[in-house]
Amino acid sequence: MKMWLNDQICDSQVIDLDSDGWPVGNGVFETIRTENGEVFELARHMRRAATAARNFEIKLPGEDQIRDAIAALLTAEPHQLGRLRLLFSKDWFVAVHQSYDEILLPAKLKVIDESRLVDPIAFKTFPYSHRTGLLQLAQREGFDEIICVNESGEITEGAVSNFIFLIDGRWLTTPLSSGVLPGVQRAIVIERCGVTVQSLTRTDMERVESAIVISSLKIGLAVASIDNRGLVFDEQCRSFLDQIRAQTHSHSVG
Repeated sequence: MKMWLNDQICDSQVIDLDSDGWPVGNGVFETIRTENGEVFELARHMRRAATAARNFEIKLPGEDQIRDAIAALLTAEPHQLGRLRLLFSKDWFVAVHQSYDEILLPAKLKVIDESRLVDPIAFKTFPYSHRTGLLQLAQREGFDEIICVNESGEITEGAVSNFIFLIDGRWLTTPLSSGVLPGVQRAIVIERCGVTVQSLTRTDMERVESAIVISSLKIGLAVASIDNRGLVFDEQCRSFLDQIRAQTHSHSVG
């Protein structure tokens, strides 16, 4: 596999990467969807990366260097549908582009009530093993994602996703103050699709009629059930998913 390291394309063996493209060390990162050489919502991702980098006193490369890196990497490692990961530390800038398999089946979610298991995160940082470990825990129990509850009993987010819930005919997502990462896709559905921000509790999950998993990779994914309670996935949900996808924009970096 080819990767980008600081200022050039090189073989991935140059730096220690695991099978998912994570390097050894600490830093901030963004994971971005690509399709046919176009990158989704790059400007939003870079604004978030810049905020995180300032918090951790990491100096990001210039915009031109980052765009050149992405363009070169998409040529060296082309994928019709891809997962682009940009990683920044105090010592290096790494980018990897790997194939991404679209998730087609509606998701089964499980609520995790033990808030001690879920550390709220304000920035996308690596190592990311705590969050991926929570996802694996859910998958071992036959679920696709978890819904986290904070110590105040408020719904937060998933291990690697945000959510929108249909309650009493309104699409809702939980506020940052509950311990939610400021997700790029979350911002899109609020600003462009009319989703309302509202605090929700564990009890409110019993009132959810339909739900959608959102993330930069998934864009939008229907939910089949929460804690094995089946949810509605009808034409209204399909239409709203289509709206979310239409409002999530891709651009060439070449």
